[in-house]
Amino acid sequence: MSSFRCLMRVRTFSILFLLFSLCSVSLFAQDTEGNDDNDSDDDDDTPRLHSLKEDGEKNYYVFSTRLDVTVPKPIGNNSFRRCFVGVYEVSGGINVMLYKGVFIGGTAKTGMLKITENKIANYNASMSVNNLAGKIGGDLFLGDRNRVLFSVSMAIGNNWTKYSSFVKKDPNDNTKIIPIPNDNSKFTSFYYEPEVNLFFLVDENFGVGGTLTYSIFTHTFDPYVLSLDEWAPFDKTPSGNTTYLSFGFGVYYNFLHKKK
Repeated sequence: MSSFRCLMRVRTFSILFLLFSLCSVSLFAQDTEGNDDNDSDDDDDTPRLHSLKEDGEKNYYVFSTRLDVTVPKPIGNNSFRRCFVGVYEVSGGINVMLYKGVFIGGTAKTGMLKITENKIANYNASMSVNNLAGKIGGDLFLGDRNRVLFSVSMAIGNNWTKYSSFVKKDPNDNTKIIPIPNDNSKFTSFYYEPEVNLFFLVDENFGVGGTLTYSIFTHTFDPYVLSLDEWAPFDKTPSGNTTYLSFGFGVYYNFLHKKK
């Protein structure tokens, strides 16, 4: 029952985040288009990095690609946070713009977290994460010269996680260690991932900036399933879904002007 309540909270949060983000992007896009004609009369000769069409409407691109490199930080589940530190995540994807900055797309991510000496003494193991998801979100160009791109999105998809080098004590001889059962060394789950990006454009269709994501897996991390209780003390009650924050940098590139 607790897992069901957690899942419902995750879904409710995801829907509210997405609706708020898309409404904000659409409303702001309409406001800025109304100001573009006035901006064109300015005496400032600095060129706009995000070009305008002849009628003053913003000139969006059909496709945009993203590449992010981030470091995950475990949160939420106390046992999960007690065990792991983030090593890296790399994600890439492509989006298709539908209407005034609102887009859909696909994304793939791979990453790794590890158990280090400062977490569990004399224990060295890792957790590899691979995700594949669909995405919906919005891009918003900021500033008089459209030099900053603010982007929000929600990814929903599938996750494949594998644990490596996890061991347990041999029940017949406590001086020996053996691998944990293969069935316990991997899992598949759904995942939800709100994402916020802030890109600074160095060209009309290329930018670099920061990325923040919040990954939520519909899987409860249980140290007892992985026999980690043989190496360190843990709370006997699992404390919710596996979640982590990731922060890092990303690059943005778009191409193929969208026709009016």
